[in-house]
Amino acid sequence: MSHKLINQFCTLTLLVFISSFSHSVSAHTRSVSYSNWLINNDQIIMTFIAPAREVTKLNEYQLLYPDLAASLDKHLVNSIHLNPSSKLINNKALLTEQGTVGIELIYKIDKKNIPLMIEMNAFYDVTSSHTHYATINTREGLNKSIIVNEQNRSFEILSLDEKSKDQTIKEVIFGYIDLGFTHILSGFDHLVFLLLLLLLCSSLKELFFTATGFTVGHSLTLFLAASNLVIPNTKIIESLIGLTIVITAIEAINLPIIDKKRMWLGSIFLFIFLLLISVSTSIIDNSLFIIGIGLLTISYLKLIQDQDTASRYRPLLACIFGTIHGFGFANILNEMGIVKTNYLQALFSFNIGVELGQILVLTVLWLSYTYIKKHTKNKYFFEIRSLISSILLSIGLYWLITRLFI
Repeated sequence: MSHKLINQFCTLTLLVFISSFSHSVSAHTRSVSYSNWLINNDQIIMTFIAPAREVTKLNEYQLLYPDLAASLDKHLVNSIHLNPSSKLINNKALLTEQGTVGIELIYKIDKKNIPLMIEMNAFYDVTSSHTHYATINTREGLNKSIIVNEQNRSFEILSLDEKSKDQTIKEVIFGYIDLGFTHILSGFDHLVFLLLLLLLCSSLKELFFTATGFTVGHSLTLFLAASNLVIPNTKIIESLIGLTIVITAIEAINLPIIDKKRMWLGSIFLFIFLLLISVSTSIIDNSLFIIGIGLLTISYLKLIQDQDTASRYRPLLACIFGTIHGFGFANILNEMGIVKTNYLQALFSFNIGVELGQILVLTVLWLSYTYIKKHTKNKYFFEIRSLISSILLSIGLYWLITRLFI
């Protein structure tokens, strides 16, 4: 492969990753949103969650820029219709995970007018392939998840005095498999981390064990968080996901050993400095968090100074990082309200969907990776890998800083 072709490839790669922050790339991921409908006496409380990138596509956003919450609020008020008509008595913005926007709408209902038919037209005027996941909760403690798309935009809320029919196990399983599959394919930060794992692995066998470690880790914390056995801080988890990308990318760049040692020493001084700031000022108010990420980063940078040792422990490291990503996977289930009926089937199915998406992504990436490696001289191949890793490092650092401080 010539230097000219190498430069063209590197330039194209750079443009792709830079443009990943623009609308054009996000349009290639599935457009999704989530709502939870709680029936409470004479009210229906609806919470609606959507990715921020989807809100930026709305016509309302062009008028209310840069207020994402106000844009989504205005769009929902105009695009969600209850039949018989019900009075909207309150609407407010919600605090949601980084990269999403949430709105709560409260409707006054008359028991004589139910069952209610909900017509959901949100986002279809800008993205016809949009998929919406709605969860209905009743006071009997039952809930049901419904998939809404352009062809099927309506669903029914049954009488409060009658027990609503539970979803069949088949509906739960396939619905949550689809949800998990969608979530991994639309989660750009998770996809970036999977790409880094692939760049670190020298064989398909090593990739298999590394991906298995990642699976074990995120499956464990997904269960713990979705079951409310552990309730993590969303902001910290989202920041830590950025950190896993940063330190994994540092290893993937494959720096000389002397540079790795300098970076290790530099990280020690950096975290001591941050800890002093945390203790003496209010700029950083979480000393325990600084100590935790400091120990994680310093230990990892020390480990990767020996390439053979790092390779041997890579499945374990992927498992540790997977526990962080698992908490991120659980956020969406907690926000939309996982079904109480057939709970274990729903949780297991969601995880299966995540795994299917992960397998698809790794398969495509591995085939592309091996093709490029086969048709590229070793010298140029390592340059390409280092360039991509550097770009991913920058993206991870951006996420770490913005999610932690903004």
